Order: sequence, then structure tokens, then C-alpha cells
Amino acid sequence: MENENKLLASGMLSHKEEYLKTLKTYIGSQFNDGSYHGAALALLSIKHLKYDQIKVNEALKRAVEQTTNIEPKTITNKFVAIYPLLEIEDDYEAQIESALKELEAGSENKIWYQYSTFCAHTLPLSKTDEKEISTEYPNNKLTISAIGNQSLPYGGIPRLIILYINTIAVKYGTDKIKLGKNLKEFVEALGYRASYIEGGTNEQVLNQLDRLFKTEFSHETSKKTFNESGQLEINTKQVTFKIFDEKESFETLKGGFTEKTEVFVRLSNTYYKEIKAHPVPLSLETIKKLKKSPLALDLYAFISYRANTRKIIPIKLEDLMKQFGIKEELWRFRPKAEKALDSLKKFWPECNVVIKKQAMIILPTKTQIV
Repeated sequence: MENENKLLASGMLSHKEEYLKTLKTYIGSQFNDGSYHGAALALLSIKHLKYDQIKVNEALKRAVEQTTNIEPKTITNKFVAIYPLLEIEDDYEAQIESALKELEAGSENKIWYQYSTFCAHTLPLSKTDEKEISTEYPNNKLTISAIGNQSLPYGGIPRLIILYINTIAVKYGTDKIKLGKNLKEFVEALGYRASYIEGGTNEQVLNQLDRLFKTEFSHETSKKTFNESGQLEINTKQVTFKIFDEKESFETLKGGFTEKTEVFVRLSNTYYKEIKAHPVPLSLETIKKLKKSPLALDLYAFISYRANTRKIIPIKLEDLMKQFGIKEELWRFRPKAEKALDSLKKFWPECNVVIKKQAMIILPTKTQIV
């Protein structure tokens, strides 16, 4: 009992006023006192945890960054979810090297790159009649729009196409991407077997490439900062782009394949700058092993992007579905996610990720490419 009393004396509830004072510095004092004290009731669930002002500051900072609604109760609920994780985070810096360090000689042909935004946001997994979809998570949204009568790209093939062109752009520092001397060469470079029958691989690759040519992306991010007066400000940035240069058409590219000449595409200036500035390295071997499962590819890119940190990252499966643009019942999605994760771990055994209680938990994990 004595130890219990000591624990409570140093715990969260005994420092409730200190917590509320800190909370006000992050979201302002525009709410009434009842809102703040009502929010503090959420601290009951972590009452036995020791009050650490440094960790309180860090947890509140993350809570504000990850939450669009800055009401005291909403922020405190998020704080309560984050604060315990700070207690068990460990120092993995010695295990995690920069994913973008100088690659060892001979390894460059085994690495492909994904654009960081496409690690966090994804294309449709399957065919859809929708002309526009949005995928999002707090303070971050990507809108994908089909242009004209075209439909949105979907499935594994456009993901492989994007990875391929990203890799050429990053490795060789060029916006002019060679696809090959003929369609067969390009299809095989993506890891597929060329097939000339109607509806075969060659036709599928051309179809998805056409869709990518006629797709526009709009990436919107919001950043919360505090001005000199201590007031919260939200700054929004939006970048709209197509992957390929609009001066070049898919029809010209297709004609080049028909004539069996060397075929090139040129990236749009905006996208070229983005992929050069924000590449995420992935294992080519793992990509090609997972190419039949678009969801496994998405999880691989997403986890690789998030793994390069010593933080434990929990994400609700329903939120992951929004981020991946998946519209179905949670009970249907979970077994698919578990199956995709199991497939990924076969080729990345060190992937320290679990699915529990309707959430995916990314534990500190060494990136596959170091």
C-alpha cells in the first residue's frame, strides 16, 4: 500500500494542474476551464505512470501534430495513447543507419526507390469506376484524379512502373527514362513475363501505363506551428503534379513500342524534383516476390518508410484503410492485411510489425536496405 501511495503521488493525476498548464501552451486558452478539467479525466487510464515533464511535452507535441481537432478532450485522448509508448521506446539508433547512405559497390542494381508520398498514400488495389479518390491521415491528404475518359490505374503493375521510373531517375539523376528497345524488354524489366495474347501481360502494362499518363495527383499537407504570441497556426501546402511531362503523349510512346525503337518517357519537372528529394530505398528482390499482392507491396513501402525511426508507431486498421484508400468493412480488411504482412515477413524476417486489437503496431525495425 505504501508503494502504491508513492506511485500515485508521483503519477499523472497528482500533476493534473501541471498537465493542464502545459496543454494550454500547446492549444491556447480559448476553451473554458470546464473543457480542460473534463479532458483531464482521461488521465485516469494512465494514473500510475510517472509524470515526466519532458515526456509530457513530447507526447503533447505529437498529439497536436497527429490530430486535426484541437479541443482539449481530443488532444488529451491522443496524449493518453502516446505517453505510455514513450516509456518503452528504446535507443535503436545504433541499429538503424541512414537509408540513403552511400550504397556499397555492386548493390545498386538490387535497390529500387519509391517516392515517400507514394509510401504513405496508395493507388487503388483493384479496378474501380471512380474517377477521383482521396487517401489521407492527419495533416496529410493525396487526391488522385483520372483525366478525361480514362480510369484510375490499379493493382500491382502501375506500382512496379512507378518504382522502375523512380529508380532510373534517382540512380542516374535524369528525368528522361528509358523503357527499353521494345515492349518485351520493358515488361521483363518490371519482373513480369512478356505475353502477346489478348489481355496478356504486355497489354496490361500498356493499359496501366496509359492510365498513369492520364492521372493527376494533388498532395496537401498541413503543418501546425506556434507564432510569437503563442497562438497555434496551421499552414497548408499543396503540390499538384502528373508523373509524366504533359508535352509527351502515351500515343507517341505506344507508337515507339510498335516501331520497336528505343522508347523513352520524360518525367514532369515537379515529379522529378519530388522523387529526387524524397526517395525511399526498397529491395528489388522483395518487390518482385510481392508483385502479385498490391497490398503487400503497399505495406512494404509504408513500413519501410516508417521503420527508419526509433519510435513505436501504432495505427488503427480503420485509419490505415483511409490512408490506403480502401473502402470495405474492417472485418474483411483485417485478414487480408494479416495475410499480406505474413507474406512480407517471409522476405523481410526482421520486419517488426504486429496486428493486435484492430491496430497495426510498427515496432522499432531496422530498415531492409542499409
